[in-house]
Amino acid sequence: MERIWRSKSKSYLRVLTKSIGVETRNCSTPLQRVMSDFGYEHSFQKSVVRLKEHYGIELSASTLAGITLKHAKQIRKTQKQRISHHRALPSKGKDCLIAEVDGTMIRVVQTNPKAKDCRRSRKVEYKEARLSAVQAKESVETFYQAGFENVDVIGQQWAYTAKLAGRGLNTKMHIVGDGASWILRQSKEVFGKDSEYLIDFYHLCEYLHEASQKCSSNPKRWMKTQKKRLKTGHYRKVIKELEASLEPEKIKEAPVRKAYRYMTNRTESLSYDKAIAQDLPIGSGLIESGHKHVLQARLKIPGASWNIDNANAMAAA
Repeated sequence: MERIWRSKSKSYLRVLTKSIGVETRNCSTPLQRVMSDFGYEHSFQKSVVRLKEHYGIELSASTLAGITLKHAKQIRKTQKQRISHHRALPSKGKDCLIAEVDGTMIRVVQTNPKAKDCRRSRKVEYKEARLSAVQAKESVETFYQAGFENVDVIGQQWAYTAKLAGRGLNTKMHIVGDGASWILRQSKEVFGKDSEYLIDFYHLCEYLHEASQKCSSNPKRWMKTQKKRLKTGHYRKVIKELEASLEPEKIKEAPVRKAYRYMTNRTESLSYDKAIAQDLPIGSGLIESGHKHVLQARLKIPGASWNIDNANAMAAA
């Protein structure tokens, strides 16, 4: 029961709701924080169950989704403002940072808002969400940024992520990628001469594994030899091995030629021996694991299809 007071200017005053900061058909700020935390980690339906289980509060999935997306969009808006200052670096930062970036495909839905029945204009497609990850050498803390924007904006996000991880004017950047041209281009534009780019060792080994069937009668032994050569800085010997077994140009399915071109186009990014000597990673495990628990665990749940604006907001949150 609540006593209602009247005044000359208002028909009633609700003293209790004003004192505790709760409005009719609204949620308190602490409750919104709890709802959003659950919504960022789990499906909205599962978040309703968690809210009931932990706090004894029962709300609809639509209410929880609305609150979660509202705060996610605000987070994304704030991040976009901060990212614009990614070039302002302190003079002293971490000595070395490990940086990686990659994309994963997310299912999105588009509709025509002018259509009489939006369901009939429903179009499902996959868009690439790009995740950037930066971690200081010998640190367990990793910083992430994600979004569906073009590669130039992703590059700025990547730079801001490095700033959060402790990048300074003295910091050397160790970058590992899968060989995609946009990653190499952004690494040069964003980090410049203070960066060293390395092709993901395991990605390169996939090319060599396909070529091994044509290069040797003992593919397993051949692969072992090429891996040892790569790790000791003798990548040119690997290229010569591939060159000796190149298929004719008229053959379309040519795994040896594919591996040969992949390596010869990226010779400046094969210094695995230097990375090993400095105790730096030669594989992109940092970003691969990040995809699983940062993006895919929430945006790629079974049966989920996202509005692109909502997906962008949830990726930022």
